[in-house]
Amino acid sequence: MRLVVVGAMSTNVNRTKSPTRRAFLGWWIAGLLGATVASVVAPLTVYLFPPRGANQGIGKIRVALGTSLANIAEGSAVRFDSPAGMAFTMADGGEANAAGDPTFGGFVTRDRGTLRAFAITCPHLGCSYAYDDGLRHFLCPCHGSQFALDGSIVHGPATSPLSHLTWRPGAAADEIEIDGMTLAN
Repeated sequence: MRLVVVGAMSTNVNRTKSPTRRAFLGWWIAGLLGATVASVVAPLTVYLFPPRGANQGIGKIRVALGTSLANIAEGSAVRFDSPAGMAFTMADGGEANAAGDPTFGGFVTRDRGTLRAFAITCPHLGCSYAYDDGLRHFLCPCHGSQFALDGSIVHGPATSPLSHLTWRPGAAADEIEIDGMTLAN
């Protein structure tokens, strides 16, 4: 007698294999790590590349000085402030200041016949400095840094000169136009 085995076909031919516990934990840890990286990178991206608001713009800011540019005496400085809701942008920088940083005031100086505009922000730690008529240079009240009329360092602890502002004479004799920005409300 011969025995013949007849095979039966299974009805579950396309049956998928369920994930193993190891594969599940691998995918779960990868998802958790991805979410952690995204939660760190997203705020850093917004900080480094802030969105510009609809009412924030870059352009020239017209400022009236207390005197005409021609009347600024040799070895003196004239202070000016930015209008409300606006800031000047620094053309260069060092230490705490960087090109493009905002500042809310400055000085126009005449030194050896040259007019210069400086941001009022001290490069050491960002304090606002003042002009001393007697010494004929700038003094920072926070840590004692002193700067000459050309922006160079007279006395530290600052290790960088004053930041310049990009400017040009305005339409009126007592006006200047400075690169700046309007701030979002």
